[in-house]
Parts: sequence; structure tokens; C-alpha cells
Amino acid sequence: MLYWNRSTGADHVFVASHDFGACFHPMEDVAIADGIPEFLKSSILLQTFGVQGHHVCQDVEHVVIPPHVPLELAHELPEPEKARRDIFAFFRGKMEVHPKNISGRFYSKKVRTELLQHYGRNHKFYLKRKRFDNYRSEMARSLFCLCPLGWAPWSPRLVESVLLGCIPVIIADNIRLPFPSILQWPDISLQVAEKDIVNLEMVLDHVVATNLTVIQKNLWDPVKRRAMVFNRPMEVGDATWQVLRELEVLLDRSQRRRYVGSWRR
Repeated sequence: MLYWNRSTGADHVFVASHDFGACFHPMEDVAIADGIPEFLKSSILLQTFGVQGHHVCQDVEHVVIPPHVPLELAHELPEPEKARRDIFAFFRGKMEVHPKNISGRFYSKKVRTELLQHYGRNHKFYLKRKRFDNYRSEMARSLFCLCPLGWAPWSPRLVESVLLGCIPVIIADNIRLPFPSILQWPDISLQVAEKDIVNLEMVLDHVVATNLTVIQKNLWDPVKRRAMVFNRPMEVGDATWQVLRELEVLLDRSQRRRYVGSWRR
């Protein structure tokens, strides 16, 4: 405990890749009630969970990171710009017909249920509820990959979409995304408000008619794809490299605060 006691953990970094970060519970209300364990509150957390504004589960020094996906994903399918995209909008995953589960909570805030209700019979939308091991091959054939929230706002679909060159359509209000300065999310994805599900087809049609090729060109940039992958060993510009860059920014900010504080005393 020598090094821990030296700073009460302030110079320690932990990964918290749970639904709501270091709150360690998949249900948001329980996660908020439990909060972050006291012993972690002085440390820096790397977490996949992030939202705009205040939230108990991110009320510590932290860096939002992308979810981990297998390294081979970036190489197992055709390069994004060479893929044949014959699916307009894709989603495969849990979509409840009756979203209120036995706990009394509504899964996905009803968003996935509304997707199924509005577009389940629409031939432009490829929506599937059953598991399929080779679902990434379907993503690689798609123009748009829907990324609705589940219990938490984030999911690995976001990273998979970017790596496979399928435009992520993020349906999760107030989500905060990883590495915004390098990935420039507004240039490579779409964000649709949860309440606007009914207008989703119109939004996607508008993109196809106006700036689809621009978004695809930005999305297929190898620099952006590299920033989403945790390579072994680390490569310049990859996700691990981006994490270290973010930690360097936090360290610099912390040192400046310490300097200002000592100057004022």
C-alpha cells in the first residue's frame, strides 16, 4: 500500500467498463443510489460510460474510452470503402415487444420497442431480434448502423460500426463519446434524439440525398478507425495511445491546479 498511501490513490488509474462506470450496477437508479466506492473517488477512471452534465457515476476524474472489440475485427472483412452496402439501416439486438420487465423498468427507455413498432415492417430497415454470430458481416453491408441505448447509453456497436465503415446512428440522449478531438463525431456519425424515432427514416433519407458521401469519406479515414482499437503492442494513434494522451492532459491540468493553489497560499 506504499504507493497508494502516498497520494491516497490520486496517481492510480482504474478501468471501469461496466454499464455505468464505477457505480458497478447495470440498472441506472441502483447505480446512482450505490454511487462510486469511496476508495476510488480520488483515482482516475477509464470508463465507457459518459454523459453530458452531472452524473453521480462520473463524478470523479475520468476519461471516456471506447469499448474493447476483438483486434481482428478491423481486418476480417473487406475495407470499408470496398464493401457492397445493400442494407439501408441495420440493427440486430434486443428489442422488447413489451419493454417493461419484471423489475418494473422500461428497457432502452422504450426506444428499441419503438424502433420495432415503427420500422419492423419497413423493407428499408433490417431489424432482427435473434442472435447471429456473424452479425458483423451484416453491419459491413449496411449504410447506417443503428446504435440505440440499452440499459446504458453506450454499446460496442458504436466501435464496430466505425471499424466496418457503417455510419453510426446514435440514439442515446446526452451521451458523451470517446476522444472527440480526434474522432470529431459530428463528422462521422448521426445523432437522433430518442423522441424523434418516428422521424428516423426521413432523417436518413435526407442524409442520403445530401451528404452521405462526405460522412462516409470522413468515417473511412484510417486515422479515425485506428483511434478505436486497442492494439497489442500499442501503435501511435490507436486507442491506448489516445488514452495516454488524455491522461497527459489530466496530469497537466492537475499540476496547474496544484501550482495555482500553492501560489495563492
